[in-house]
Amino acid sequence: MTKLNPSKYDFFINIVENAFLGKRFTYKKKSYNFEPTIVSPYDFIKKIETPSSEYERFLNDLESVFKATAKTEMYRKDKGWIAQGIIRNKIKNFKIDEKNYLVPVLCSPSVGIDTSGINSHTNNNSSIVLVCCLDNVDAGIIFLEKHLCIPRYGKKNEHKWNKLNHAKRQNVLENMELLLNISSCRLLAIHTNVLISPIGSLVNAFRDLIDGCFTGYENMPDQPSTFRKKLRQEFFESCNNVPIHCDSDFRPLNPDKIVKILVKTLSKINVKQRKCTPLHVTLDSEESNSIQFADIMAGAIGMKIQNNETPPVPLSILYFDNRKINNRAKRRGKFAKPYYWLMPSS
Repeated sequence: MTKLNPSKYDFFINIVENAFLGKRFTYKKKSYNFEPTIVSPYDFIKKIETPSSEYERFLNDLESVFKATAKTEMYRKDKGWIAQGIIRNKIKNFKIDEKNYLVPVLCSPSVGIDTSGINSHTNNNSSIVLVCCLDNVDAGIIFLEKHLCIPRYGKKNEHKWNKLNHAKRQNVLENMELLLNISSCRLLAIHTNVLISPIGSLVNAFRDLIDGCFTGYENMPDQPSTFRKKLRQEFFESCNNVPIHCDSDFRPLNPDKIVKILVKTLSKINVKQRKCTPLHVTLDSEESNSIQFADIMAGAIGMKIQNNETPPVPLSILYFDNRKINNRAKRRGKFAKPYYWLMPSS
């Protein structure tokens, strides 16, 4: 069995992290001022005739022995550099359009909950309710700030979608799939008006809104009950006993109540609730990267829907169990259209 070479593996992990962060990097007594860059495994194999960046100049200067080692050691199953980086929670590996990317893991998992209003002639008084399961949110924030040059705003110095100009919004929209893969493992976005002037209890409305994303459609070929139960379980595992950051958008319900309803609803199996541990983090939005990231995502998804992009790529349609909206609410035009995203297996 091939053993992991600690020095080469650590060097590889350092390259991934320092390139992503855009830090100064020293190698063989030379210094390289890396621009914020997402590393691809192919970088260590490809030939670069004319370097166009400090990162490419560094790649050209790498010893051929290291490149030859990387060619075999990066991809070994279980003991390879990428596999061990994932196992040790040092890196994330994902693929978009057949290209592999590597990013550093910079924080522990969390969940961000936020809403964003939609203003259009066809979607008056509706909003996006977002539950974003984040496995690397700090990297997502760094990608926004250093790679996409998305600024923070106001006295609170926070990221807010409604403060972005058109060019900045387009930059987020064009990089949305990359942004999600860097920061998240799964996401649930519900386009709805159920929580606006709700018909009946707001507690029941929010509970049924979440529940309706995972019930019903027992005989639907592409989303049968087995798929929906598995999806509920995945969201439950990402939310149970995990710090959840929630913006105060659900008044008169406070964020702690919303977190409890969410986790308890996700815990259900065949109507019965399992034991669960909702963990609400009592931070305001300006103190929470998770809320700020959810704000950006909710705004971006809302804009896609406002522009009649259905589903809002890269999300997929999730059928809603309309039995979870009471008849009186339906007569008043209440609706729910959920979408979901799962990080593809690499």
